[in-house]
Amino acid sequence: MVSLRGLPSASLFLRYGSFFSRYTPIHRRLLGGPCVAGGASQIRSVFRGALATTSVTDTKNASKLPQRYSRPINSEIEADIIQIVNPDGQLDLPTRKSNILLSMRRSEQVLVQLDPGSIHRPAVCKLMSLNEFREQERTKEKASRMAKHTAKTSTKQIELNWSIDLHDLSHRLKKISSFIDKGRTVEIILTRKRGKRMATAEDIKQLMDRIRAAIEEANAHQAKPMDGEIGKTLTITIEKKN
Repeated sequence: MVSLRGLPSASLFLRYGSFFSRYTPIHRRLLGGPCVAGGASQIRSVFRGALATTSVTDTKNASKLPQRYSRPINSEIEADIIQIVNPDGQLDLPTRKSNILLSMRRSEQVLVQLDPGSIHRPAVCKLMSLNEFREQERTKEKASRMAKHTAKTSTKQIELNWSIDLHDLSHRLKKISSFIDKGRTVEIILTRKRGKRMATAEDIKQLMDRIRAAIEEANAHQAKPMDGEIGKTLTITIEKKN
């Protein structure tokens, strides 16, 4: 009696064994299946190989977990060999990541990657308390939100029509000095507006001269090349001189 140990299940083995038993060795050869009387052992070998392949694939896929925080932690760390930063700030000898994960207290500790390393050196990691790690993540998230908010509010826009009235122009250009003095980046956007008269070449020249003078008076300079086309839509980005 053939042993079924090692197969995925007895019923699966019997199903395949029954299928191949209906055919002669020649038929089995044509089907690409086991072609000897002892075909059950060959079937078992095939299934064992499939199980091994599936196991390796599943393990690899399991290791590629989505990163939840600003730094990889625990199973998110891809390196197999790591070095731990000890409480004295020194690096311990290289060790397997799996050994650390098995020995650490998951309910209280977290393994955090500090440096991914390279082909020539192991990744550098640190065992941290969960509370300390969460506090650091909260601080980083708060700083990131503040930086985004600052970037959004630190740039001011002044929109001008190419044929703008001179009185209105003087009023708007005064804002340049105010914004620059506060350390803001200023975007001067010149555009054509519907319902307004078309600017002549002389209008455009005078407007550009007034803008250049206002920028110089505000002790500012162009932060990057002008974007757009003169007479259509043009953006001039300026900031305070160093």
